[in-house]
Amino acid sequence: MDFLTSDGIKINYQVKGTGKPIIFVAGFGGYQEVWTMQVDYFTQMGYQVITYDHRNFGRSQRTKKGHTLQRLTDDLIELVHYLGIKQAVFVGHSMGGSLLLDLIKTAPNLVKLAVIVDQTPFMLNTSDWSYGFMNYTLNNYVREAKKAPDVHETLHGVDNRVAMKLNNARIDYPFSRADNFDLLCEHISHDWRNVVQNSPVSIDVIAAVQSPYYNFLFAKCMAAQNDQINMALVDNCDHDIMAEVPDRFNQILRHFSLKNRYLSN
Repeated sequence: MDFLTSDGIKINYQVKGTGKPIIFVAGFGGYQEVWTMQVDYFTQMGYQVITYDHRNFGRSQRTKKGHTLQRLTDDLIELVHYLGIKQAVFVGHSMGGSLLLDLIKTAPNLVKLAVIVDQTPFMLNTSDWSYGFMNYTLNNYVREAKKAPDVHETLHGVDNRVAMKLNNARIDYPFSRADNFDLLCEHISHDWRNVVQNSPVSIDVIAAVQSPYYNFLFAKCMAAQNDQINMALVDNCDHDIMAEVPDRFNQILRHFSLKNRYLSN
């Protein structure tokens, strides 16, 4: 299914199940198919599950406009309004986690709970922040971002129950890093630490101990900043936690939802 944004871009989305909504937000270069096992699990648990592809990603329209995190946040807000949703749990992976911090800043009333998956609130390493992305600094990140990191995002591969759908999406709707380089650089430069410190809504952070991108202690740092923030560390997996160890991930997300009294209908 598609809906049209206020600036005329078709965004592909899928809705499954009934009940209270959980909305899954992919990262940079991500596909909604990465959430396959979350869709199956949480619809069976009685929730309504929404996935979608960002503009210029996956099944959504290719466009040269709106390559900013704020525009992607606005797309999400418009989708939520289009679906008639008043409030939801939002789950964002990687860049999708940063988008959720922007959502909290822009429209906190929509957020019952934000779950951030392996994404630091500030991607640049500085003298007072050692939890940035790999070796990125203010002086080198544009140069470094021009090349895709030479790492694997899973330790043991994507779960077989996810792999086929995800691989087919990658083949059918190839992602261009070059065409989205402006979005990547804009994403990297944001500092969301103030939003973390002052968030009026609950945030849960799920971090991979073996992430190739971040020191997992960023999650502990976030939790120390605000009583509204809780965290879970997942061992023996890499950046794509929800696709590599989906059963463990689903149990953690289910626990966080119940802890925040977000009960399925």
